[in-house]
Order: sequence, then structure tokens, then C-alpha cells
Amino acid sequence: MKSIFKASIYHKRFFPKANQFRYSGFYIKFSINRLQSLKSLLFSVNCFNLFSFYEKDHGYKDGSQLETWAKDTLGKAGLNNFEGRIVLQTFPRVLGYVFNPISFWYCYNQEELKAVICEVNNTFGESHSYVIKNHDKNNVMLPKEFHVSPFYDIKGDYEFDFQKNNFVKINYYFDNKLQLMTSINGEKISWSDFNLFKIFVRYPFYTIFVILFIHYQAIKLFIKKNKYFPKPKKLTSNITYENNA
Repeated sequence: MKSIFKASIYHKRFFPKANQFRYSGFYIKFSINRLQSLKSLLFSVNCFNLFSFYEKDHGYKDGSQLETWAKDTLGKAGLNNFEGRIVLQTFPRVLGYVFNPISFWYCYNQEELKAVICEVNNTFGESHSYVIKNHDKNNVMLPKEFHVSPFYDIKGDYEFDFQKNNFVKINYYFDNKLQLMTSINGEKISWSDFNLFKIFVRYPFYTIFVILFIHYQAIKLFIKKNKYFPKPKKLTSNITYENNA
């Protein structure tokens, strides 16, 4: 299983000063046990190409097998001895560069979704994972335990919603108020070098765009005089899951 998705990414801040944006992009989804099937003329695994995927960009970030990290993470969240299929949704490298604010690891037992690992990265090179286990709920609340934006403190809760296919919504609540609404919506297209080339022509410097766009939005928030929170010391634990809530 491998697919390319055209994406619509949306953010809206409500407090203390409103700010919203939407931009288009793309992402890929594939079964991690079929990683080598991604290889083509324009897409490489662990080496340079127009598009590429490096195992060291995810999990333990040392080039070790993705499945090992995913199963270890699920085990720490109470899902021991997971033997199902794992599908990763993420951004690939473009011309050798990538920044993934968030990647989603969908963990299936046959066709039943048992858990989702949300692998979050910040611009300081740090990572944290939120493990969603109660897939049968409309939404799951977990405490915010990772510094992402300097304009929000590490307080409050995230609400995760994976109910719609190829649509993820994550809302942030603090002081019983909806502070931030985010979503990513995907439209599936077939995996082919022709479609990869069209994506590249449209987004030749996608990674640079994402990083610049993040800093552009930060400047806007600063001008609007949103409160700035210096980066705190990272928590010892790299995982948040429902038993912690």
C-alpha cells in the first residue's frame, strides 16, 4: 500500500489574538513493511533523489527499522506484542530536505484501526509522540506535553479526531476555551513517477516553504503582540498516552 495525497492544511488561532491560514501541499502514505516498494525513478529510499524517504528521519532517528520504534512506542502505551499492519503518513524529503511538523502512524489489526501514533517535531530538533488508543471514540483528549509554538505555554489539552478517512483534526484547549484549530485533509492520487513529477513542479522547494511559512506566521503573531513563551526544558518522557490523562 502506497499513495500520494494532495493536502489542504488549515490552522486557526482564537486567543489571545485571532490568526488563521490555509495552504496546499502533499504527503505520502505507505505500509512500513513495504518501504522498498517506494523506489522509482524519482523516489529513493535512504539516498538522494527528487523525492526520498530516510529511515533516520523518524522513530529513533538512527536509521534503525521503523517497525521496531513503532512497536516499542505502542508497548510503552500499553499495546504490547502488536503484530498488525502499520501505515505511515508523512512528508518525504524534497531535493534532500524535509521538516515534518507531524507524522501519523496508523496501526491496524487486520482492517481495524487499533491505535495512531502522532510523531511531533518542533523547530528545535526535538520530538514527542502522542498515542491515541481509543479509536472508537469521536475524539480523544490528551494533555499537551511538548513545546511546539513559542506563543503557547505547555498547558491544556489536545483533542484528536480521526473519524473521517484521510482527514485529521487536532484542536487545542486551555482554560476551557478552544485556543487553536488545526486540520489536514488529503485527496488521494495514484503513485507514479508522472504524478511525482507534477508534484515536484508545483512544490519544488516545499521544505523551505514550510519552514519559512512557520517563521512568517510567528512574525505575524509577534506583531499582534501575542504572549511569547521561552522554550522550556523538555520533559524526560517522549510519549503521551491515555493512561497519563
